[in-house]
Amino acid sequence: MNVAKFVVLGTLDQLISGSGYDIIRELDKKMISRWTNVKKGSIYNALKVLAKEGHILETERLKQGSFPTMTLYKITESGQKLFDTLQAQAFLGLYPYYFGFKIALKFNSRLSPAQIHKYADQAVKIIDAIIAGMEMYLASISKSDPRSKTDPFFIEHDKMLLRQEKKWIQMAMDRLDG
Repeated sequence: MNVAKFVVLGTLDQLISGSGYDIIRELDKKMISRWTNVKKGSIYNALKVLAKEGHILETERLKQGSFPTMTLYKITESGQKLFDTLQAQAFLGLYPYYFGFKIALKFNSRLSPAQIHKYADQAVKIIDAIIAGMEMYLASISKSDPRSKTDPFFIEHDKMLLRQEKKWIQMAMDRLDG
């Protein structure tokens, strides 16, 4: 998943119209840098690529004094479809591994609570399947295998993170219902 495209589309979907500067300001407000490493240059590059691909549309150019020209964009119907696809991937935790659901929820502006619950249920099933796969792998390692000395330690950490993510998703659904 291209996270820069996702956050640009998600922000424009929420703002209706905005410039690169507006998008960066919104991302700062949402503290997205805590969960991604999307840089300002990536935002401007994503704007160019998304415009070229027809997912966003340049609506206006503003010039104020000696400041650079500001270009305003809005999301197109194909941009909304692409955003919906990327949001579904994020809700299912496919990228980034542990914070996908959180980022998808932060940028949600059109999905109903019932639709979000379906993604939450799917995400929890995926987490459970990953944990089960880890446990099967650990059970398959013989004591004489050199991996038996290190892998369990690292896998236990991953399982702890996944269990915590599952707990957070369940808390988010409780909050959505409350």
